[in-house]
Amino acid sequence: MKIKAGLLSAFIGTTLMISCGSEPQEKVSETEVPPMEQTQEVEVTEEFILPSTVQIGDLFRNSGLTYVSGFTLDPAKASSYNTTFDKYFAFGAYWTDMSYCALNGKSQEARKYMKVIKEVSTDLGAGEVLNDEDLLNRFDASLDSPDSILNILIEIDERTDAYVDDNDQGEFALVAFVGGWAEGMYLGVSTTSYDTHSELTGKIIEQMVILDQLLVGMSSYEGSSKRVDEVIESMKDMQVFFNEIPAIADMEGSISDVKIPSADMKVLGDKILKLRTLIVQ
Repeated sequence: MKIKAGLLSAFIGTTLMISCGSEPQEKVSETEVPPMEQTQEVEVTEEFILPSTVQIGDLFRNSGLTYVSGFTLDPAKASSYNTTFDKYFAFGAYWTDMSYCALNGKSQEARKYMKVIKEVSTDLGAGEVLNDEDLLNRFDASLDSPDSILNILIEIDERTDAYVDDNDQGEFALVAFVGGWAEGMYLGVSTTSYDTHSELTGKIIEQMVILDQLLVGMSSYEGSSKRVDEVIESMKDMQVFFNEIPAIADMEGSISDVKIPSADMKVLGDKILKLRTLIVQ
């Protein structure tokens, strides 16, 4: 199984908004079938194309997500993550928090998160991604300009993608994406009201379509650690609940048209909070 995260080049020059009504892409590569006289097992490789957490953050921001202090993950907690999978999750969560702060004009907070991201990536042996002083200086100088900082975040995202591809780091890409996706969903549900359907709650619903692919990928790592297994079980629980919501189960057409009752949104929000807690605890 091969996982690619980001792949923003397909969106640059057109739009940074995720195609809200479309399902996540899944591509099964063609495999050459050996001659009949040979007995050989053919392996089918699945390639998952995941959106970038920068995309998701910009999508949420354009849908009304504003900065609220006290919700992001404490940078000081980075030293408590000891295993490789813990660091993968933390990298993703911190990356989302950094983007959240940067895209909302919180320069000092964004600098703190960039510093901790660099530390975690170095611990993972991926420090080369952020070892470019010119890039970091441009990041720092662009923090007061939403458009400029978005371009810098895209560039860093692309460099991370290149590192993942060049070093066969699909495990890093997927698990970090799960951490970043959960953090973004958590920020969304923590800073919105469920009383009425809003553009932001609509985007939260749309992002749930990614969950099926994430579970397929994460199933490869069951048994890796207690935290990983708990995260997978929480994701499965969320998937079952979401798919059984009548508005989803009876859905016809695009998910962008779906409106979920506030009571169900509250339960979904609680499950997202639980998942995030398991990831960053």
